[in-house]
Amino acid sequence: MKVPYTRVADILTYKELSMTDKDLITFTNKDVGELRGFIKDGEPWFLAGNVCRALGIKDTSRAVQQTKERLKIAGVKGTISSSTLLETNGGKQTVLIINEQCLYELIFQSRKQKAIKFRAWVTGEVLPSIRKTGQYRMEGKLIRRSLTDNIKKSVEDKSDNTKKFAYSNYSRLVNKSLGLENKVNRDLLDADVLEKIAHRENLVSALLAEGKEYIEIKNIIDDLKGE
Repeated sequence: MKVPYTRVADILTYKELSMTDKDLITFTNKDVGELRGFIKDGEPWFLAGNVCRALGIKDTSRAVQQTKERLKIAGVKGTISSSTLLETNGGKQTVLIINEQCLYELIFQSRKQKAIKFRAWVTGEVLPSIRKTGQYRMEGKLIRRSLTDNIKKSVEDKSDNTKKFAYSNYSRLVNKSLGLENKVNRDLLDADVLEKIAHRENLVSALLAEGKEYIEIKNIIDDLKGE
């Protein structure tokens, strides 16, 4: 089934509602458990199974359905849950996802003592972090598009070999200035590092737009090491 879907966590526009493990942002708390989520249309959503396990709720589907029914009776409108295809190493599986409102409803339903810790963890750490990470991944995605366009313009009259490696050269330059490996999986980086990458790639893009050559840009970026 084709469903328009925008996810803000590396942040791609999908033609259908599906994702892979790497699309999810994972949070772990030794006292509470694991929570996996993502940003959809600017709002945080979570894997319902993770939430219910952490709260000691055994029947995830039933708990979510009961929550929907209660909200409907109360006259509360809107979609609080959905399902999506998740591609894992073991193959594709359909998983139930819930929004922030449903998350809170499930927390309030739980009779477990650790539900209090869970709520404090979610509101104090998980939600701010997932929003911040999503924001900088979106910013980075847009900047990389601009950077790619400016790189193409800057090497139009260069050799084919220069054109081929232009983006990777600038990417390595930015990574090196931040003490990162030449190739890094950005899905595994925290929001602070993503922010720094986005800002430096934005600088490179601006310098290319000004007509700066690679060696000039390299000197400027090298001067930023340690900042």
